[in-house]
Amino acid sequence: MKKARGLRFLSYFFLFCFIFSVTAVYAESRSKEDIRYAKGFLSWLKSNRDKNWGVPYSHVGDERFSRWTITYDSAVVALAYIAAGEIEDARKVIDFYNYKPQVWRLGGIIEAFVAGDDIQGEDWSVRLGANIWMGIASIHLYFNTKDQRYLDFAKNIAEFAIGLQCADNKSPLFGGIALGPPGDSAYSGDQHIAYDLGKPSFDQIYSTEVCIDGYALFRNLHKATGEEKYATAANNCLQWLKSNAFNKMEHRFNRGYLDSIVATDVQSWALSALGVELLDTFEEGLAENMAAFVEQKCLSEVTFVTGDNRKMTVTGVDFVDRNRAKSLGREPLVSFEWSFQLANAYLRLERDFEQLGQVRKAKKYRIKRQKLLKSLLPVAIKREGGLSYPYATQGNAVVGHEYNTPKEGALSAIGAAYAILALKGFDPLCQGE
Repeated sequence: MKKARGLRFLSYFFLFCFIFSVTAVYAESRSKEDIRYAKGFLSWLKSNRDKNWGVPYSHVGDERFSRWTITYDSAVVALAYIAAGEIEDARKVIDFYNYKPQVWRLGGIIEAFVAGDDIQGEDWSVRLGANIWMGIASIHLYFNTKDQRYLDFAKNIAEFAIGLQCADNKSPLFGGIALGPPGDSAYSGDQHIAYDLGKPSFDQIYSTEVCIDGYALFRNLHKATGEEKYATAANNCLQWLKSNAFNKMEHRFNRGYLDSIVATDVQSWALSALGVELLDTFEEGLAENMAAFVEQKCLSEVTFVTGDNRKMTVTGVDFVDRNRAKSLGREPLVSFEWSFQLANAYLRLERDFEQLGQVRKAKKYRIKRQKLLKSLLPVAIKREGGLSYPYATQGNAVVGHEYNTPKEGALSAIGAAYAILALKGFDPLCQGE
């Protein structure tokens, strides 16, 4: 009997060793594959940027956007460089915006310009979202270098945002941050949606995205400086999110003030920036409810013909929910940028549940993240010695939030940058906390 038990123990022991060794080999193989992909995306970004200034070309292959640099894209590319340990490349991007007055207007940075020997403004509007993301990139560069210039730059952008934050505690907008400053009356349509005077001006629009971004920047600045004004600004953002953005009926966040449209990035960014415990103060279990909402309403499997003529199936999220996509007259699509945002949101959930001692939930979101990355990475297109993605799986498609996607066949810096962030496990909205 003892011999039988001993043989059984040995068999279990050897089985455990076999499973462990196979798992270890797979994990090592997966890690090497992730490193290969990250190097490919980094190579593409470095091959598709302005040689003088180091800023990225946002949409390569669409002549309408030839040599365009979009400010938000620059911020995320700088963050990708930080995540990859390419600090000097990140410095070059942030230094450009810090010291080039040609891209500043109305107290902030313009949306887009054409890079080259001369800096030519292309989209002269000034929006808080892109500006705050530049501040987020700068504060992370400060955390990595301790260079005071980057802390000062992040503080300057934060002051710009605080100046546009509603300070009237009797107003329903209290704590919210306007989409942009008022425009110059000398220019028709200045600081209006689509430069159209018949559409709302940016200082009348309060978006959830800007409030989430602002919360993340203010929190990191409070960590870096200890100054209470940043903690106050962050808490005021939270109050606005609770009173104006939270959709209790659908357990998610609305796109903005009196705007219940679904924006998928808002859900992922809220998960990343706020985390499980803080979202529990909105509604118990909200973080998981939000993740479930995105999976049920915005996640799709689509067939995609890549630029190198591979027909592939990819799973990822749309910019909007499927009902809105249908109302826009298009089939569901996959945004690579927004899908990698979801991968980082899953990572935040995994880490939070690990800290809370909820191992099963942590494992659930780790598996979800791995499955999502496994679907997205093989679709990457090899070109010019590197890897990148189109802006979305459909070219010239209505996004559902003001713009159309670039033309079919074009590749975009933002997809490659977010792929690096996801592969490195670097989430700019919570990394500094």
